[in-house]
Amino acid sequence: MQITRRAALTGAALALPALRTAHAAGNVLRIGISSSLSRLDPLMTTIGDEYIYDNLVFNGLTRMAEDLTIQPDLAERWEFSPDLKTWTFHLRQGVQFHDGSTMTSADVVALFRRLLDPATAAPSRSNYEMVASVEAPDANTVVFTLSSPYGGFADILSDRQVKIVPAGKVAQLPTAPIGTGPFRFVSYTPGDRVVLAKHDAYFEPGMPRLGGVELRIIPEMSAKLAALQSGDLDVVWDLPLDQVKVLQGRAGLRVESVSSGSWDAAIMNNNTAPFNDPRVRLAFQMAVDKADLVETVLFGQGVPTISPIPPTHAFYASGLQVPAADPAGARKLLAQAGHPNGVRVPIIVPVGRAVRERLGVALQQLAKPGGFDLQVQRVPFSSFDAEVSGKAALYIDGYFARPTIDTSTFPFLHSTGSWNAKLWHYNNKAVDEALLAARLSGDAAAQKEHYQAMQAAVLADPPGLFAYAVNFACAYRAGVTGVKTHPMRWFDLRQAAMA
Repeated sequence: MQITRRAALTGAALALPALRTAHAAGNVLRIGISSSLSRLDPLMTTIGDEYIYDNLVFNGLTRMAEDLTIQPDLAERWEFSPDLKTWTFHLRQGVQFHDGSTMTSADVVALFRRLLDPATAAPSRSNYEMVASVEAPDANTVVFTLSSPYGGFADILSDRQVKIVPAGKVAQLPTAPIGTGPFRFVSYTPGDRVVLAKHDAYFEPGMPRLGGVELRIIPEMSAKLAALQSGDLDVVWDLPLDQVKVLQGRAGLRVESVSSGSWDAAIMNNNTAPFNDPRVRLAFQMAVDKADLVETVLFGQGVPTISPIPPTHAFYASGLQVPAADPAGARKLLAQAGHPNGVRVPIIVPVGRAVRERLGVALQQLAKPGGFDLQVQRVPFSSFDAEVSGKAALYIDGYFARPTIDTSTFPFLHSTGSWNAKLWHYNNKAVDEALLAARLSGDAAAQKEHYQAMQAAVLADPPGLFAYAVNFACAYRAGVTGVKTHPMRWFDLRQAAMA
């Protein structure tokens, strides 16, 4: 197992022979992705390309199926106390890590204690702050004690980063990761590929059916699509939405576009003028027709929304209407906020994220009649964390669907939320109260009531502009079977096969 640093091939014509060689060597599925992986430690991963790797090399206690139901993974069963504060998970016995060692409850406890340690700075830590303690009464049992009731606890254990690794080999995760997943890590060449091989001792009989997987890093979508159609790639992950209708029905290909809870937004820094005035933020909402954004930016492959809760979810506040554009009303509100001549401000978009670039350009055009003069500035996506996130007054960003509505909303909208601190610095008492009440309830009807109250408060006092919920699409060679497009943007390849 190794990470190499040989130079990446720069042209699709040069890259394709390497793809053919890998495929000829065995039953290897070749997936085209866009970005190099910055981290191989699953706990520290933050981008979609990394999450694919997470779910192939590692397992969690639970897993989420394509229909968003929660299923057993490393935990074969679990139960909880009537007050929803004690959760007991019973582990599968005899599960082997890729190095041949046996997974036990000690590995699970070590993972969660590392996650909860502030010094680790795990991106998902705030999702698990209700965990007061985690203990292992025996080698096959793990008991979580929560500080407050949390009905969705088994659900959040299916999330991307909470994967079980050997307790004694955490230090080697950045270079030689070890998991229990259906595929083991072989090598990683930044800018070129991640090579994975079948885990022969995988705990589910007969799985995986593939001999291996290669994640081919090809930033240019045109090169990925050419490779897919020529047979030099088997799957294109995150198909551009403008290509869905183009490729549907094309011989030799299968295209799937599924609704998801992923969203894009115009992030407004609530601590920085002019967006520290809620009237300016509300005026921005009034200036833009979100239905136009769906058609212009997503080519119809999505739906307008008012928060991270997608309109397809049962907790969505269907009684609230996404307002149509009211440019005159927006200008009037800006004047009341002390901007009679409108607002002139840069809007930063991430280079290499085509949908979000289009969103920025569309907002520049659509918001202008409402009094917003936006200057589009482009910054490499790789520089966003250091230079833009939580700092710029206005920028475009987006976030993937989470496994529960709590993890989709609390970190982003609660005043103490971990993502809120990196985005808009939003502080709304009614939103805080509703999110906390929903988190403390185990009753779905009560949760729905609280989340609908939250959405009403966000609509009246928006932290920024939630533009839409985005469909997620992938394209496959017709010979690829046993895999469906997952709304959480990862792949379950345990039963995948190639004709």
